[in-house]
Amino acid sequence: MATEVIVMIIVWALVIGLSLLIEFLTCTFTSVWFAIGGFVAIIIAPFGVYWPWQVLVFFCTSFLFLLSMRPLVKKFIKTKTTPTNLDMQIGKQFKLLEDIKEGRSQIKIHDIIWTVSCEDNLKKGDTVEVQGMEGNKYIVGKPTPINTDINNNININKNGGTKK
Repeated sequence: MATEVIVMIIVWALVIGLSLLIEFLTCTFTSVWFAIGGFVAIIIAPFGVYWPWQVLVFFCTSFLFLLSMRPLVKKFIKTKTTPTNLDMQIGKQFKLLEDIKEGRSQIKIHDIIWTVSCEDNLKKGDTVEVQGMEGNKYIVGKPTPINTDINNNININKNGGTKK
């Protein structure tokens, strides 16, 4: 084999290895397609295909697989979403630790004091409900009114969820 062919086989082997390593570390289903492109390039390298054509085949194959297969794979592979502190606190109620001043106050969640933003004029000790998060502070407001059905046994909040 010519030296150029051996060099290109080594280059494509490195591209495949690096692409698979990046895919293993990121799990984004992006780099794996470049590994497939490298595999196709390593197959044509021993046939004496000029290196610029190998590079062209590599990029065309990689992008063809990336654009056609990645959306299909993403549909079938479900990634687990980990609930954040925000997700766990929305809808929960807490007591204000101080009066609302300039739209800000504090609440205590699991022994951690959080800054809150609130448009309502509330006092220390008033109950507030977490509505969202902006940056590192919670957005709170007056608790959501709870509607009771005729039998007084199921409460329905404004988001359609039920609380017993």
